[in-house]
Amino acid sequence: QYQFFRQWKALRSYANKRGIRIIGDVPIYVPLDSVDVWTAPDLFQLDGNCRPTAVAGCPPDGFSATGQLWGNPLYRWDYHKSTGYEWWCTRLWYSFQLYDVTRIDHFRGFDEYFSIPADQGSAKYGHWEKGPGMELFRTIHARLGDVNVIAEDLGLMTDGVRKLVRDSGYPNMKVLQFAGDPSDIACSNDYWPHNYGRNCVVYTGTHDNETLAGWYAGLSKAAKQQMRDYICN
Repeated sequence: QYQFFRQWKALRSYANKRGIRIIGDVPIYVPLDSVDVWTAPDLFQLDGNCRPTAVAGCPPDGFSATGQLWGNPLYRWDYHKSTGYEWWCTRLWYSFQLYDVTRIDHFRGFDEYFSIPADQGSAKYGHWEKGPGMELFRTIHARLGDVNVIAEDLGLMTDGVRKLVRDSGYPNMKVLQFAGDPSDIACSNDYWPHNYGRNCVVYTGTHDNETLAGWYAGLSKAAKQQMRDYICN
């Protein structure tokens, strides 16, 4: 561990001196067997035996008829609030000791998060709960100042999520592979480059996507033509 951090610090310094900034990823949730849950169980929705009462996931959608059951313990946001969001402030502070920019995964969970009873074996039994919203990010700003954060706002978008991203001031994500759709004749969806706002970061794809070559190879003939027409025009 010591050697890793010593080498990482040298690598980051080498990159920064050449004008390269490093982006790191912070997932919204932590595992049940993490040191965070072990040392601070009061921060999570656990019973008296430190077993989760509710876990994270996402609801049924076009990709999965039963949704996704991630299994991470959920936060007790009321308790986090009572501590001044100390754990989250510390977590982000430390991420900036490692990275120049931090991408917060599943940003929509700070507006609303999907809660699944821990004794259920499927995400279809879950429901939405309110997250901490802008109060958390105002606290982070007060404690850490203007930090370089990317808001990963992919997935089910609502007006509440869009407002939270705007109010936070963090750039959101655009994914080029989400653009192609031959039925979208006017190229009107949010992922076509001409529809991008000023405050965003563009990716070709994410860890859930194919490589760019693999993605293009798998497109229909009509979708390939749409992409060629768009790029050439």
